[in-house]
Amino acid sequence: MPDLQEDLQALADRKAAESAGDFDSVLTAARSRKRRLTAGLTVLGAAVVVGAVAVVPTLRPAHNAPVADSPVPTNLVAPPQVSEQPNPAPVVKAGPLTLTSAKALVAGGQVVASFPDKQVRNVTFNLASAAKPDVPLYTLVAKVPGDASTPYSMKVIPGESGIAIPQYTSAGPYTLALPKGLAAGSYQLCTLSGAKLCGLVTVK
Repeated sequence: MPDLQEDLQALADRKAAESAGDFDSVLTAARSRKRRLTAGLTVLGAAVVVGAVAVVPTLRPAHNAPVADSPVPTNLVAPPQVSEQPNPAPVVKAGPLTLTSAKALVAGGQVVASFPDKQVRNVTFNLASAAKPDVPLYTLVAKVPGDASTPYSMKVIPGESGIAIPQYTSAGPYTLALPKGLAAGSYQLCTLSGAKLCGLVTVK
């Protein structure tokens, strides 16, 4: 609006001067106003430059932006660590144990145990109730050639140790003696060495 007012004032002054015949005065006034207008534009241009310089810093990257040679975080998921566990020892399953006897199976009687796999085993066996096969009742020691004290049986007493047992091994067959006074019923007879072999004994 100031420029419009100045232009109107200049026009009015020129008209007045023309009416008065003072053309030099009109020319001098016009030049003076042109200088003031040019000076105003120069100041305005300088202000625009200063404003542009002031805006430049705001265009800089944020402080948390990664810079050269700095580690850049990623959202990649680390692969899971797989730990290798050693395979447990295979569970030895109970197999058949062949039991034969020339006599009736009664308490104190004898039974012959044969190994179908023909593997060498220790002279010891265990006897448990068929209803509770994991609870041994007796340890049976088979007949050892040249040992008149065999075969025999020993009652299993939890926590008891230090009982001498003959160290004898064979591929069988082994002759075993059932405990005297053994109650009638079904019992499981199993090997105590090598792959577990079991058979059922019925006492009358």
